[in-house]
Amino acid sequence: MKTKVWLVGVATMMVGVLTVGQSQAQDAGQLYISGRVIGAPYFDDGLRLLFSQSDNTFGTSRSAAMGGAFASLGADLSSASINPAGLGMYQSSDWGITAALSIDGMRTSADMMRPGALAAGGSRTSFGLNNVGAAYNLFNRSGALTSMTLGFTYNRAANFNSRTRVETFGEDSSIADMFQHQLNLAAGDGLRPGALNPSANPFENLGIYLDEWGAVLGYQTGLVGLNDEGGFGYFDGALPSDSYFGSVTRGGINEYGVSLGANISNYLYLGATVGATQINYSEETSYEEFYQTGAMFDMMWFDQTTIVSGSGVTAKFGLIARPLPALRIGVAYHLPTYYTLEKAYEGVMGSVDGQGETSFDTGNTLRDQQRFSSAPRLLAGVSGIIAERAIVALDWEATWYNKISVRDDVVGSKGVSAQLYKPAHTFRAGFEFLATDVVSLRAGGAYKMDFLRSGAFDPGRSDNPAARDGFSVTAGVGFNLGLNGYFDVAYVYNRARMTDYDFYFYDDGAHVASQYDLVGSGGSGGGSGVGIGRDGELLRSYTPVRRHHMITFTLGSRF
Repeated sequence: MKTKVWLVGVATMMVGVLTVGQSQAQDAGQLYISGRVIGAPYFDDGLRLLFSQSDNTFGTSRSAAMGGAFASLGADLSSASINPAGLGMYQSSDWGITAALSIDGMRTSADMMRPGALAAGGSRTSFGLNNVGAAYNLFNRSGALTSMTLGFTYNRAANFNSRTRVETFGEDSSIADMFQHQLNLAAGDGLRPGALNPSANPFENLGIYLDEWGAVLGYQTGLVGLNDEGGFGYFDGALPSDSYFGSVTRGGINEYGVSLGANISNYLYLGATVGATQINYSEETSYEEFYQTGAMFDMMWFDQTTIVSGSGVTAKFGLIARPLPALRIGVAYHLPTYYTLEKAYEGVMGSVDGQGETSFDTGNTLRDQQRFSSAPRLLAGVSGIIAERAIVALDWEATWYNKISVRDDVVGSKGVSAQLYKPAHTFRAGFEFLATDVVSLRAGGAYKMDFLRSGAFDPGRSDNPAARDGFSVTAGVGFNLGLNGYFDVAYVYNRARMTDYDFYFYDDGAHVASQYDLVGSGGSGGGSGVGIGRDGELLRSYTPVRRHHMITFTLGSRF
């Protein structure tokens, strides 16, 4: 958000007759309007998808260096988050803390069908804790129930820190076109221009839907006005010479777990974790259009801030069998996380002409609540010990993204996951070699397959990009410090192709109401509008690729 003081109502709104780029009467059909700029106020499928993704390399440095392939391994604090049966392999107690330095970059490829399109990127550096935990060995004895270990862990499950920047030149469309389509449709449903004035508190009007808020700001700043046919049109010269989009996201998913692992006769290990999950996510976006010489305006800008916070509960169960002294086979199942989330939103738009700047904001902060359950997971793995000096581990994971379930059907999203997504498979491999009694060398990798059904994905629905497919390469080294202390270092490189997104978009479809609450207004109601446009036209499509570099350090001791 720009650090300015917004004086709402100090500018004179243009309600006069504007020269219209497109002033034709409305078509009979209704089309779906969305996009990363327009669709920001409400929960979309992309957010639920983003919050359903996790990464096994956000654990201890040992597990990260081995590619997260720990479904059949144990005696590591990451076991509580991957396969809690691994806690049963402890023969002593353990504590540890893992810190991480991350550099996350987002490279965006623009639609090259547009002359002058320029792909650009950005990166963010962050520092935080990936894992903090303690495993307390309750007892270790002979007998059928050989030992039990109680674990308390904090684990980072996802990292949302990233930066995106896209700039294009010679554009043939403007966001003002989207705004006039939305307002013309709303006018057909009875909305009148007077309801859009700041004095009418339009953002407390239950007849103005959430994704029409940008159009209201466009009207207030003069980008859209009344034409001589009684409808809405955008201003003369609304074809930008270039445009800019920037986004900065922050936050992550944190898991807090209590785990119990049991060792049965050194042949079978059982475990369970009960966890509480915390989500903190924020995004600040800035969209700007600079217009050609002679246009009514020099430029427009649209800043939006989105904050999502909430919590969830989940449980994980696992077992590991050791049929041979050097062979382990593990299976774990992660229940969905049942989330209750709240999304806060605020938007500010301004326009600049020869007389100066005019700006308006949404006034009240919007609060949109939603309950949903994330994707369940099944993990299986096999590992072997070679000559008592090396470990090789192979894992497979299935994630049922098609099982993401919306408990509050606030935006017509029930059943969407089953239509768009399919189960995704991830393959991991890890290797550890005891080079000396003091130094262990480690390496690993992972490959994640696509979760989108062929031909079923609508880019307009994914206003928040999520990792689609990709791979990881990992490496590390561990040091035995003596006196039961240890120090591990790992490096992780991850490259992920993200879901496509559009600045703004319209296509066949419909939007239904979305519930919301306005802070300070005491009102609730809402919805999501539909719009009219040139059928089937897709505007400004972008494909981001995320590159993640992470160095982690673990310091711990066994006692």
